[in-house]
Amino acid sequence: MSNLKDLFKDYFTIGAACEIIHDMFTNNEIGNKDKENLLLKEFNSMTFANELKPAYNMGWNSPDATEEYLPFVINPNALAMLQFAKSNDMKVRGHVLVWHSQCPKEIFCKGYTPVTFPTDPEVLKTRPFMKNFEKLDPVCYVDRDTLLKRLESYINSLMSYMYDNGFADTIYAWDVVNEAIELMDKQPTGLRNSYWYQIIGDDFIYWAFKYARAAVDRYSVFYADRYGIKPSDEEGLKAIRPILFYNDYNEFQPDKKKAIIDMLNRSTDTHGSILGEKLIGGIGMQGHISDNNDIDEYIEALMDYSALVDVVHITELDVKCTCMNINAEYYQAVFYKKFFEALIKANANGAHLKNVTLWGLTDDNSWIRGANPLLFHGDLSPKKSYFALKFAITGETLGEPEKIQIDLSDRKYDFEPVDGKPVELKDIGFKTRGFAHISVQDKYAHSGSYALAHEIRFDDWSGISFDVSDFLGQTIDVSAWVKSPAEAVFLKADIEKILPTVAEVNTGTDEWVQMHGRYKLPSDSESHSLFLFFGTKEKTEGKFSAIYVDDIEIKLVGLEESFEEASNIASIRGMGHLPIITVTDKESVDGYGHSLLVTRHEKDATVKFNISSYIGEKINIRAYVKTTDSVIRMGIDGSEPFVLTETEADKNGWTLVEACTVLDSNMNSAEFFIETDGNADYYIDDIFVTKAR
Repeated sequence: MSNLKDLFKDYFTIGAACEIIHDMFTNNEIGNKDKENLLLKEFNSMTFANELKPAYNMGWNSPDATEEYLPFVINPNALAMLQFAKSNDMKVRGHVLVWHSQCPKEIFCKGYTPVTFPTDPEVLKTRPFMKNFEKLDPVCYVDRDTLLKRLESYINSLMSYMYDNGFADTIYAWDVVNEAIELMDKQPTGLRNSYWYQIIGDDFIYWAFKYARAAVDRYSVFYADRYGIKPSDEEGLKAIRPILFYNDYNEFQPDKKKAIIDMLNRSTDTHGSILGEKLIGGIGMQGHISDNNDIDEYIEALMDYSALVDVVHITELDVKCTCMNINAEYYQAVFYKKFFEALIKANANGAHLKNVTLWGLTDDNSWIRGANPLLFHGDLSPKKSYFALKFAITGETLGEPEKIQIDLSDRKYDFEPVDGKPVELKDIGFKTRGFAHISVQDKYAHSGSYALAHEIRFDDWSGISFDVSDFLGQTIDVSAWVKSPAEAVFLKADIEKILPTVAEVNTGTDEWVQMHGRYKLPSDSESHSLFLFFGTKEKTEGKFSAIYVDDIEIKLVGLEESFEEASNIASIRGMGHLPIITVTDKESVDGYGHSLLVTRHEKDATVKFNISSYIGEKINIRAYVKTTDSVIRMGIDGSEPFVLTETEADKNGWTLVEACTVLDSNMNSAEFFIETDGNADYYIDDIFVTKAR
């Protein structure tokens, strides 16, 4: 089978982010011949993950630097990677000119001399790295005009270097500005409250694009002869004029998408907009997503951006595994396949997607190690997700997931050592939500000697996350003891955009507090995993308090189906004669909810319900049925169906039907059915399945 770049040549180019081996970073790609060969075999573009970022190339401490002139001084590693790309005819996405992160604080300061708000010396004793996160005191800020001159000179110097040194036909795109929108910062225009924003204002993005466009136009003509192009040949000059991009993450979320589009359209009394003046050539959708993201929402954003610009790139694609069992790679691959199929279809429908770049080559060197978001294992062997991309073209299937034994037993997590060995959090389904580290510590505990801690948090979406995937479709009771200086600690379900609250309790003291909650996990057929996570409500905006958690308990309540949600466990049952099943609000046990209506014309047109989670268990089944027929039967479906119970129907109302049975552990799937002795329509409501005690 062909490699990726050849398979996708009629759709878009395929790229990968990579880094050069240096210092202690011996697992990087460039300098490792095997990884280089894999990169060159499968991909036709590359992005330097770090080497071209401002932190490593802004020459604020160069002898050439002045108060108003900030030179580009190329990092030797960036130069080596450019030479590798050029010698191998590999195109490069330049990343990045202007960013709030990995940017020297010095460039925002008078005389390039920072003055910071000092960290508490007591904190530094135990956390010396916090010195690196000290914020600048505005007393040291340069003025707007000075920072604009530094910005312009840096971009000019960088572009001049690339043209002068023969890389203008290698770098085909630049991320001019990266991640400038941050709605959480609550600025009027949605911009991130960065030093660029604080000193220059809303239009720093405009000026970055203005300077980049001017530099590209100027140096492409000035150095045209060096590339065998006539300076007057506008068509030929396109080969050495990189596409200028705005790049951001969560770019598919509606509110952020709107803020990005508004920013690109915003003009002032003194200048037009980035789009209006045609300063931008493309929009970069980073694409840091998970295997349960809403693909339709992503495609909608792709189409919206395509309406603005001629080129859209997915610049930093990786897909986090949300499943923690043996099928993790399978479900990730299923998502990759559906995603790439959707991208191809979008282009056929008018999208302008020209490149998809994976943010890394192998899982073991991903920026989110442990989430295993890429196409290759650490030994360079292809994952199912690699084949998923190919199958998106060829139409081949990924098969079925492996059968796993679901564990519906009650859980308790006290984080104490087992057989003298410290508990491994990943082995019991716990992980960090976000980037900060969670750990088992012995400073504070509700019982015993140990508890789980999330002490250093840098944002409000980081938290303590734990796997409850075995309980999908079930109702559970959850309790935990928590401790935090925050106003409150909450427990939510990690469902994109919804984040339903499972439990919440007021904290704010040094005392341990118990929280309780009951929650019905979704039973959506697309769901294969779900995590709950602990987070905080803060008294002070911008503060992210430590969280301590101990003695978590999960108890199964049972499978509850009242037909109040978007999906349910029902499916049609029949041989030749099939019913129509619909959720309706015309009838319900409680008088104000919904029920399932089974519409039929023949006696054998009935309905069944998936209870596969209970295979191998002794269970009680209870349901309410309303019918004008005389007898209601409940049974277990299969190649040889059998009836569990027959109940005389109350023709004036709802009839409770109950049964007890054991589901054979050798079954691949399990459904129970409800039928009647006639062919009248009937209603079903408030199904409840529990393990028999």
